Amino acid sequence: MCFAHLFWSYKSINRKLWFHLHYQCLNHIPPELPLEMVGLDMSNNIIKHLRPKQFLLSKELKLLNLSSNNLQHIDTAAFAGLLHLRELDLSNNSLQYFQYSVLEDLYFLRRLTLDNNPWICDYNIHYLLYWLKHHPSVSYTGLICSEPQEFRGWRVEDYVKTYNGECPVDKYMEENETGQGAQEGSENEAQEVMGEMGEGQGQLLPQPIKEKERNAFEIIRLS
Repeated sequence: MCFAHLFWSYKSINRKLWFHLHYQCLNHIPPELPLEMVGLDMSNNIIKHLRPKQFLLSKELKLLNLSSNNLQHIDTAAFAGLLHLRELDLSNNSLQYFQYSVLEDLYFLRRLTLDNNPWICDYNIHYLLYWLKHHPSVSYTGLICSEPQEFRGWRVEDYVKTYNGECPVDKYMEENETGQGAQEGSENEAQEVMGEMGEGQGQLLPQPIKEKERNAFEIIRLS
């Protein structure tokens, strides 16, 4: 059900204001967001694009629900100003990856819900996992590969492990040791062959000059 005009509903919990703008067919973030709110539910609208600094004045916001909006793109600085946000719900959208630095303003985030998005497991997904890795206090759910076909259903963490696992250090060391052993074997084989040649065809091989023979030469000085 969609309302013909913007309809605000709110409730006060412990003297904190929680606002609800769900099911209103909104295709953008309203510019007149209340400054004092700590919770905002904008789920089940038709917002496809989050633009920079739309929450810049919502400095007290701690919970933001943007689930079920068909979100496809989030600009860098879209969450600027949300320094105290603790919970962010982006589930049931059409997100494929996050642009670099999209999450950099969320210093105190503790919960990130990402379920039911068509995450594409290629190089672009690495930023999101990199950010989560360096923010271990953030719990998250729903980071599952949708494309490409060979990784569908995989956890993004497992995909990235295979991406980085193509040249592991231990594999490199093993190959290096194997190569060194093969080289030593080749050298030993060459020495054996030369030895056999020396026995059977010694007349063809130059022989080293012995020390006595070297001293046998007489040096004559012409006056």
